[in-house]
Amino acid sequence: MNFVTEVKVEESKQKINHKDNIMLIGSCFTNEIGQKFIESGFNVFINPFGILYNPYSINECLNNVIEDKHLVCSDLIKVDEYYYAFSCHGDFRGQTIEECLAKINENIDKAHEFLLKTKYLIITLGTAWTYSYKDNNRVMGNCHKIDSSKIERKMMNVSQVSASMNVVIEKIKKTISQDIKIIFTLSPIRHWREGFKDNLLSKSTLYLAINEVCSQDDVFYFPSYEIVMDELRDYRFYARDMLHISDLAVDYIWQKFSDSYFDERTMMMNKDFIKLYLMKNHRPLNPDSEGYKKHLSKIKEMEKKLNNEINK
Repeated sequence: MNFVTEVKVEESKQKINHKDNIMLIGSCFTNEIGQKFIESGFNVFINPFGILYNPYSINECLNNVIEDKHLVCSDLIKVDEYYYAFSCHGDFRGQTIEECLAKINENIDKAHEFLLKTKYLIITLGTAWTYSYKDNNRVMGNCHKIDSSKIERKMMNVSQVSASMNVVIEKIKKTISQDIKIIFTLSPIRHWREGFKDNLLSKSTLYLAINEVCSQDDVFYFPSYEIVMDELRDYRFYARDMLHISDLAVDYIWQKFSDSYFDERTMMMNKDFIKLYLMKNHRPLNPDSEGYKKHLSKIKEMEKKLNNEINK
């Protein structure tokens, strides 16, 4: 007897390998899957503006990367002793305007250069709800603990989400690369503060919009949301807050993604890169010992071997 309803993920005709640059942008689920790519030896750029949830903010930030467009003073707001950008996560802050802008604009430059060489762009949408600053109607990627009376809450509809994503995709194809592949996922993490009903409405809106966007060439969908909701519908697969998913669930989703997007050779290399990652993160009791020097030598040998494999 089978006690789960398995979500069968079709094998993708697009195969990702270690020569491909991969950019990931979106919700906190993006960071978790991005970390799996890092551990497996891929060249990735994760969330150039920090964690973002709604399509409007994701598109705004992607547009800045595409155009290599720097933020200016009017893009910032001061909250208590720090300056923040309306469009970015709170990690991008500074005690002066200059410090905040330098941090963000340096990352825009880096992300632009990376995107020019990117083969796969993975976008994870988290919520259709947006939060705007009433004084200037700027949609915020993060509310930065601004007083709720100054924030207006609205939900994007299906047409707004799909149209805005299509504009960005078209711009990427025209100005960056015709060959870039875009993979959408819907974050399985529930936004419970929005309420049970509003969370469901939000996820449904995003799901319908993604379905429309993925009707075009070189735009794909990976069912991480369905895997969690239908196949892993047990609280043992959740973190202690019962909203975020556990490490075990992330591992399971990564395995499903791997089975779909990696060929056998890439899967074998992933295992070797994970060994290398663990070796690099080993913390010795005595860094000057002969044993640790041999350990470092093994790391160099393994790096050389894997780099040669990539370039074959």
